[in-house]
Amino acid sequence: MSKNLKDQQAVEEEWEDVEEGEEEEEEDTTINNSDVVMKYKKAAAWSNEVLQLVINATKPGAKVVDLCKLGDEAILDKVQSMFRGVEKGIAFPTSISINSCVCHNSPVPGEETTPQVVALGDVVRIDLGIHIDGYSTQVAHTLHVTENGELVAESKEAKVINAAYAALNVALRKMRPGVSTYEVTDIIEKVASEYGVTPVDGVLSHIVKRYIIDGVRCIPSKKVPEHMVHEYDIEPAQVWTLDIAFTTGKGKLKERDARPSIFKIALDSTYSAKMESARELQREIDAKFQTFPFAVRNLETKKARLGLSEMIKHGLVQPYPVLFEKDGEAVAQFKVTLMVTPKKIERITGLPMQKGAAPIAFTDETLLAASKLPLSLEEKKKKATA
Repeated sequence: MSKNLKDQQAVEEEWEDVEEGEEEEEEDTTINNSDVVMKYKKAAAWSNEVLQLVINATKPGAKVVDLCKLGDEAILDKVQSMFRGVEKGIAFPTSISINSCVCHNSPVPGEETTPQVVALGDVVRIDLGIHIDGYSTQVAHTLHVTENGELVAESKEAKVINAAYAALNVALRKMRPGVSTYEVTDIIEKVASEYGVTPVDGVLSHIVKRYIIDGVRCIPSKKVPEHMVHEYDIEPAQVWTLDIAFTTGKGKLKERDARPSIFKIALDSTYSAKMESARELQREIDAKFQTFPFAVRNLETKKARLGLSEMIKHGLVQPYPVLFEKDGEAVAQFKVTLMVTPKKIERITGLPMQKGAAPIAFTDETLLAASKLPLSLEEKKKKATA
């Protein structure tokens, strides 16, 4: 989920130009390189395994901070097992957002006045990411905490979870060369309409590049006149995160009093930190997280919050605000990483939706056609006639 898109686009365009120049001079960092594909796929497999681990631990009575720690520690354990000598680690810190708290909730131990605890009936969204050598995969999943582990038929929670998952699967089939980004937006909006839910404002699906999880090319979940972005065509050899978030409410998220705990380095900042705590923290961020988002709880620098305050004040880092929907509404998010290969659209992260509620049958002709598109990008060979 993205904020301050115009500022980000300016930064990403500059960074993209630099990166593309480096690609021409040094190595092929696209999925045309089999070594790059292997790193994406291993990061994806680990992302799915960690997601399943966190899902299994998301039970009534579990503390959110403990679930976030569980996810991050599992990521670090996995990346230590392979790929010696390359940068690797957390591409997006484990975030657990419950009910009206929609995204970027990743508490710091000791900073919560009242620890957040999972309860029966909660809708829980889990978001995390892993990178190997700068090649990142992300995944997000939503579950309804019920007694039997299944969705409750006819409930608003089942409706919105079903809708988001259905939109993901149909939009995935439109991620093919020659299709424009706003054609994918149209699919997402149409699925939301069929289910009677609303796409969440500000949610963007991004192209992924080495060390960049949110490239300048993006797909909005809805067309908002004051927030229109440049339209591109999907191209071969691209990697994308497809991010779908639907709500039973109006989808206009707001900040409350929750303190941001996820940040990322600002690529365009030229400010030099003055405080020693800020300089020490900047060295730790560069060494451990590079350009990827990081959680405050994973910082080891003494007086990290003090150093962070200077970095925030002078734009050295950008916060991921904790955002909220209106109380009482149900929100679902599913995010996957996919590759547009020469042969197929290949989803490499993501787990099946929990059981318990059947999807609706589409009536819109555009959705019916899109849902029947093959994931294969190869033309079927005509059978030889006798």
